[in-house]
Amino acid sequence: MSISVWTFLARQTITAAAPMVLAGLGELIGELAGVIDIGIEGLMLSGALAAFLTAFASGHGLAGLLGGILAGAAMAGIFGLCSTIFGADQIVVGTAINILALGATGTIWMLFQTWSQSHQLSIHLTAAESFRRLPLPGLAAIPFLGPSVFDQYTLVYVTAAMAIGVAYLLKHTRLGLAIRAMGDAPETCTAAGLSVKTWRLTVTIFAGGCAGAAGAYLSIMQTHSFAQNMTDGIGFVVLALVIFGRWTVRGLIAGCLLFGAINSLQQTLQAARYTSHSAVLHAMRHLPFELFQMLPYIAALLALAIFAKSRPGPKSLAK
Repeated sequence: MSISVWTFLARQTITAAAPMVLAGLGELIGELAGVIDIGIEGLMLSGALAAFLTAFASGHGLAGLLGGILAGAAMAGIFGLCSTIFGADQIVVGTAINILALGATGTIWMLFQTWSQSHQLSIHLTAAESFRRLPLPGLAAIPFLGPSVFDQYTLVYVTAAMAIGVAYLLKHTRLGLAIRAMGDAPETCTAAGLSVKTWRLTVTIFAGGCAGAAGAYLSIMQTHSFAQNMTDGIGFVVLALVIFGRWTVRGLIAGCLLFGAINSLQQTLQAARYTSHSAVLHAMRHLPFELFQMLPYIAALLALAIFAKSRPGPKSLAK
């Protein structure tokens, strides 16, 4: 493949990995504190719809991003109150959040479509209502690396900075030590005067805000629109990649980049089998597209199976 194709694949890899890293950072902190929120798929979906509707109503993409963050945090607050404060099972509550988000967003979206059609309005965001790629001056001109790494959406750069900040916080600060202690020895935290329930609820809401922002990325940045169930299982992949990364920031990022690379490659292969003159790609023309879509998820499962026992997780996770 030509250099331009490799540049495109690299840029699309980062574009695909960014929302997973963003949501994964929140989930990582939550799990280290002992809370596993399998409702992250629903949080992202809620954030995606809220961001789109807020941006559409206000005419500003930044307002849409804030709406997505607040929606994710609100849904996570419900999860946190039920599981952390009232002691409900985290898996059951997380599953309920996913079902609630899927049904609620689908209903709201159908009502919005009916309303927009009656008023003859477009359901795609304009340039002012969404975000565009922001090439960094000077850096974006670097051959290969520039167009792929330094020509991204603003939230990608924010996510990179967050990853550095979270890695430092968890390893080198008292707050990071407290978060890790809540997942391994919550009784010790209680003896030290820390309210484990309050801290876990706070961490859960923060993780929800990250998931909501990741959902906003999908709707007002990557697609400039919304579709029912547009997260398409990304939240569940994030859960797997947090485990695959052995509850470390660098492991999470590596897993997200791997998934994003395979996903970008399968999309490129799907298009190339109809346009390329290669005999191999031409032979793939008759393969069902679902087979290509399976590849990233198969890779995630294999990686999870291989590395699942390399390091134990927090001792009080989901307890």
